[in-house]
Amino acid sequence: MSLDRGHRSPGPEPEPEPEPEIAPARFDRNVAVGWIQPPEPRGGWTDYATMESRPAQTCLSVGRLVHDDDCVKILAGSAMIVGDEERVMLSRIIEIPARGVVRIVRLEEEAG
Repeated sequence: MSLDRGHRSPGPEPEPEPEPEIAPARFDRNVAVGWIQPPEPRGGWTDYATMESRPAQTCLSVGRLVHDDDCVKILAGSAMIVGDEERVMLSRIIEIPARGVVRIVRLEEEAG
């Protein structure tokens, strides 16, 4: 019995995958993100024989979660919509690598 492994009949061309749409920013999600950051790089030369490990730094950032995926969490301190809902302006942006996130807590506002 012979298996023909190298020749297949041509089929229809596969449809190109559509470009992923950028999800609109969600301004209703005020969050506190706890995340781990490695220590700052050491300056100058360090003798390996006397080097000691330093603990990672635990950080806490608060803002509006405007992007959230498996790679990065992006917070903005301020956000506004200019004109129509197509133009969004952000300020005080911080990008947090998702792998370093320890927890995300949604903050609820109280009327007062």
